[in-house]
This record gives sequence, C-alpha cells and structure tokens, in this order.
Amino acid sequence: MVRSQASEFLLAGASACGAITLTNPVDVVKTRLQLQGELRASGAAYTGISQALLRILRQEGLRGLQRGLFAAYLLQFSNVGCRFGTYGSLKQFFGMKQGGHSTSQWLLSVLLGAVSGSIAAVVSNPFFLLKSRFQAVGSEDVLHQHLHPSLRTAFLDIGRKQGVSGYYHGLSAFIPRVSAATAMQLSTYDMSKDIFLQSTQMKEGIPIHLAASLLSGIAVTIAMQPFDIVAVRLMNQPQNESGAALYTGPVDCCKKMVQHEGVSGLFKGITANYARFGPYCTFTFIFLEQLRLAWDRNFGV
Repeated sequence: MVRSQASEFLLAGASACGAITLTNPVDVVKTRLQLQGELRASGAAYTGISQALLRILRQEGLRGLQRGLFAAYLLQFSNVGCRFGTYGSLKQFFGMKQGGHSTSQWLLSVLLGAVSGSIAAVVSNPFFLLKSRFQAVGSEDVLHQHLHPSLRTAFLDIGRKQGVSGYYHGLSAFIPRVSAATAMQLSTYDMSKDIFLQSTQMKEGIPIHLAASLLSGIAVTIAMQPFDIVAVRLMNQPQNESGAALYTGPVDCCKKMVQHEGVSGLFKGITANYARFGPYCTFTFIFLEQLRLAWDRNFGV
C-alpha cells in the first residue's frame, strides 16, 4: 500500500500526539533534571525520576505534570509528521522496499532519516522552544523572563522582543538532535521489524511493532542525549537587550557544561530521557501502525 506524504504526515502527527499525552509527565521531569544546577552549585531539587514526579505532583498538582502539553502537541504534530512523512517519501523516491536489511540499505535509511530530521527541526523548532520553557516553570532553575501566562502570549512575546530569529533560538543544537534521533529511530525500527518478520514465526502485528520500537527507543536515546541537553539549555538561557547569555552556541555550551559539571553533565537526565522516550517511541509506532491499518481499510485503493 502506497500512501501519500500528506496521509503519512497526518497519521504520524496524530500518533505522536497520542503518545506524548501519556508520556509528557516524564518529559517534564527530564527537562527539569537537565536544567538543574546549571552553571552553579545549587542544591538538587530533584534526585531521580520517581522523586521528581512525586515532588512536582505534591507542589504543582496534576497540572504541573502536564506542563507544556499543548506546546508539546504542536511540536509532535509538526515534528513527527514532517519526519515520518518526509522519510516515507524519500524511501519511495529511492525505491526502498520492505524486507531488505543489508548494510547498504540500513546506511541509506540512516541518511534519509537524518535528512528528514533536519527538515523537521527547522519546521518545529519554535514549538520545542515553547515546550521546554513551559515545562521548566516550577523548577528552581527557571528564568523569570521565560514565564508566560499562556501559549499564545509566549509565542507573541518572543516575536515582539526578538523577532523571527527568536523562534529559532537553539536551532543549531536542535537540528543535530532531531537529525540524530530520526536517523536512529526510523532506520532501527525498519530494520528490526524486517529482521523479526524474516527470522521468526511472528507475523505483522502489535508484538512485532512493540519489539522493534523498544530497540528503536534505546538507539535513539543514546544517539540524541548530548544534543538534547544542549538544545534544552540553549533554549532556556536568558536573552536580553544587552545580549547577555550563558552560552554563545552549542560548542560553548558543551565546553562550559564539562567545565562546571564534568563529562557526566552531558548525560544528565538520560535515565529520564529513556523513561520518557522509550514508552513514547513504543506508543507512537503502535498507534501509527494501527492508524495505518485503519486508513488502508477505509481509504486504500
């Protein structure tokens, strides 16, 4: 069944929105762990995933655990829709067929995933910026200048104070983050799924999708972690009229993190990152495969 790029965009975006609804609380924790103690020796408000979840729930309620959810919907629909839609179109263009798992085809999948991710990063960067800032609210490390009463106000405020370029703050770190994540996520999922189908008695269905997505989630988390924390910190650093900023760019951010927090600083929040992205990746692919089946039944030719 050959689907249009538009249908893949819609199905992937809808699947991602469903997945993030279930996993956003852990994403909030991941963001706060990554910002905690930024360039200063402050006490740790959060010591782990469970403790952070309970602390946020106790201090901020259920609303605190779902901070940034509407911004996350915009991010997921634009980012994942664009990534999956573009990736599928590129696979069709290069004549890639399901069932092949040679090294050359895997490398091509990685390349196409990286290209798709780069395009999606440019499209969705404004929404990642908004999501990370809203999720940081309530953290002791959040900057007061990043507090906004609503998503609409935040969006307009950024444009009014910083112009169009303000929406692409942190893009230099976000592109490699999404590029690395997409390259590993889609290529690993496709190859794992093909290997399971050809090497076992398993048939196309939820068990196959679950197994392939779990492997994909591990690969993605490892590949994107350093880029993810840099992107989060660049997008949450202060920006004012005098030009004061903690970091001048991704390289400077990495350098200062290592100097002040050690190499382990680059992997701060990685457990929370996987706790968020592992289930998120699984839900996204399972939802997507089921939506594809429903789409084919109702609109397939």
